[in-house]
Amino acid sequence: MVEALATGFQNLYNKYTRSENGPQDGGRRDVYIVPVNNNTAVATGDAQSQFLLQRYRPKARRSFVFDAKHLCQAKTLKWHMMRQSRLRASMGQCCPVCIPNTPCGTAKVVSNLKNLLDIYNIGNIQKSMFGCFVDDLKFFYQLKSQEYKYIYDEVLEDEVVEKAIAAAARNACSEDAVVGDSRFDEEMKTQQANTRRILTVISANVKNWVYKVIGWFTYRMISLLATSLVVQPTQIDRVREAEQSGLPVIYLPLHKSHMDYILLGLVLTVNNIKPPLVAAGENLRVFFISKLLSFLGAFYIKRHIDTKRDQLYWSVLSSYIKNSMKNGHHIEFFLEGARTRSGKCCVPKAGLLSIIVDAYREKVIEDAWIIPVSMSYDRILEGNFVREQLGQPKKKETFFAAISTFIKAICSHYGIMRVDFNKPYRLRDLYESIDKLTKLENESLNKNGMEMMSATICYKTTVDRMAKHIVYDCWKSTPIMSTHAVCFLLLNKHRNGTTLEQLAKDLSLMRDKLSQADRDVGFSGRSIEVIKHALDLLGPKLVVYENTDSGRIVKPILDVPVLIELSYYGNNLISHFMHQSLVALTICKLIRWDFLDKAITEMIISRNDLVGDVTFLTNLLQFDFVFIKPCDTLDNIVDTVIRHFEEEEIILMDMILEEERRSQHIAKMLDSDSDDDYQRPYVEIDVKYRVNTNVNSLNKLKFYRSVMMPYLECMAESAGSFLALSNNSVIEREHVQTILNQMHENLKEGILSYGESISLDTIKHSFLAFEKFDCLKITTKDNIKTLQMNNQPNELNPCMQAMSDYIEEFVKQLN
Repeated sequence: MVEALATGFQNLYNKYTRSENGPQDGGRRDVYIVPVNNNTAVATGDAQSQFLLQRYRPKARRSFVFDAKHLCQAKTLKWHMMRQSRLRASMGQCCPVCIPNTPCGTAKVVSNLKNLLDIYNIGNIQKSMFGCFVDDLKFFYQLKSQEYKYIYDEVLEDEVVEKAIAAAARNACSEDAVVGDSRFDEEMKTQQANTRRILTVISANVKNWVYKVIGWFTYRMISLLATSLVVQPTQIDRVREAEQSGLPVIYLPLHKSHMDYILLGLVLTVNNIKPPLVAAGENLRVFFISKLLSFLGAFYIKRHIDTKRDQLYWSVLSSYIKNSMKNGHHIEFFLEGARTRSGKCCVPKAGLLSIIVDAYREKVIEDAWIIPVSMSYDRILEGNFVREQLGQPKKKETFFAAISTFIKAICSHYGIMRVDFNKPYRLRDLYESIDKLTKLENESLNKNGMEMMSATICYKTTVDRMAKHIVYDCWKSTPIMSTHAVCFLLLNKHRNGTTLEQLAKDLSLMRDKLSQADRDVGFSGRSIEVIKHALDLLGPKLVVYENTDSGRIVKPILDVPVLIELSYYGNNLISHFMHQSLVALTICKLIRWDFLDKAITEMIISRNDLVGDVTFLTNLLQFDFVFIKPCDTLDNIVDTVIRHFEEEEIILMDMILEEERRSQHIAKMLDSDSDDDYQRPYVEIDVKYRVNTNVNSLNKLKFYRSVMMPYLECMAESAGSFLALSNNSVIEREHVQTILNQMHENLKEGILSYGESISLDTIKHSFLAFEKFDCLKITTKDNIKTLQMNNQPNELNPCMQAMSDYIEEFVKQLN
């Protein structure tokens, strides 16, 4: 019996002990178990034992055999859970074009993730007899107290604010009002009181003792809610270096949840890095919570600011942020403005970023560090945003609603939470690069005889492009969590269900593709175990098991609210597949799938037609996505996708014509650099691509096409709705509800293929896109938006008719 047990233990030991050559499973198994005798560890010394635990074991240790003595002492042995060093993609690298002074690289680096919920792993705290509850409190008590200067008086004495007060008083009286006039003086006092009221609301009043107490409480709560809070130590070291440089640090997170600013503040606090002042919406100014958040560094701003009408408010806000940076405070705000309701990143708003850039241009600050941040969740605390996407009004933030959400949260489990910091870079580098690009485009307008942009428009364009660049880079470097991958596969590949084995196989293939593209994932282990973990978190309300003739399958529930919630998680992978999806949509349109003869093995498409249609799609969806960095071009993106499709044998390229195109491109560049007055005529060659039409290739195209199809279906429904209008104008709110009702009916009738295409955000964005295409005009009066068609009553709008027909060519259902 003893020999049998000894043999079993020997096999177990050989299975989980690291070999001399390192991991043999591609680095996917993160955890292995090693039995260590306490006496041996003490005898060799702490430093030496730690060294032995972290190195690969020599072959001599592999020959160790368990005997009866070891079996009897099994209960006294200490088993260490150890993590292997794993090659990870170097995420969040700076753009090599716009940040030339910062070294960049895509090589994979050895990096161990750290779980901040293990207090003994992040500080010098030793386990005590009182347990982790007291040890956590001791850790937060010993944290460094940060210095926060209160700048209330500095803002009131700011020259810009004083001028704004005088201008507001003058506008309230009359244009010819002068200093000394009694009415003007009274109005000045009124505006000064208004300024103090605005500043009182805006100003944060940070208290270190509150930060420590709330930090400890938050830490304990997150320990109950999540399995782990994961960071990369190398990223923390970079943030610490930037914070210690003496320059202000601007944290720019993507906004997914109210937990975002809580997690960021907690991660910085436990690593003794000074937390920033956080821009929060006025909707969070509720009883008790508003004061508490103010003690934690929150300053409240309006959700929508009209810089022309609210000049006084804007000047106070600008002065507060500039003086905060001048006095050594760091700033955090969300470029997207509000939390994403669809899971993907939103198109940024550059208002607050313009204040930061103004501070640099006005020499208020020498420079600043830009650090994009992304938070990743297996599940979000808020649950979902289905109500809002279906057109129902947003619930108002209240104290009791916050308490209710908190109670529901502590009764649930949210898996893994992860915080990632992109590589810090200088504000000056990004601004100067984008500004130079904008000026070059303005000069090209002048050379072509077109109207040049004014200096103000040039500046706004530059800041807007900076914001898009930051959001684009951050979204592309956000890690993929287990629930994201599983929801994406279920919606785009296995909507009608599949076996766990097939789903695990597809997940493994996706992990390999993400690894090849230098994308990191927030999970590890065998794919089948990852899927089970994700399904447990999603729960039976979203995904169910069914017994069929072919076996037990896993299947998403196809109700509209469920599909919207599943798409929230799945949309996190759009950042990786959106370019392939645009090209796949265009290819399916060009090869005229409905008329495709199965006997034909390939179809010819034109590159010019391909680029033209992709350009149309990027313009149509410009308010939903940031497709291109300002320093990149659509041609480069199409070329990258074509090369990718070649590797997957979807496209076969005519090499002769491609070489001619490249030669012509080089010749054109040389001619443009020439100083000769005579320019040789340039003839562009339209490259032809051969598309494989075998079953395997078409299935791949269907998969890529499905990624962006819900958004195009919504656009098609929105465009078609205007053709049924009897009047040439309609109130936006009423027309949105009409489109939502029509989409529900079309889904029941099978006209729509994707229930998650029913989206309030996409419908509203379609109106903005149609306005850009001159198909309609949006007017606002008394806060009521009206959509006006460019046609006579009872007549079809030819522009909207053409738009609807063109979009329909992309969304035709495929067999």
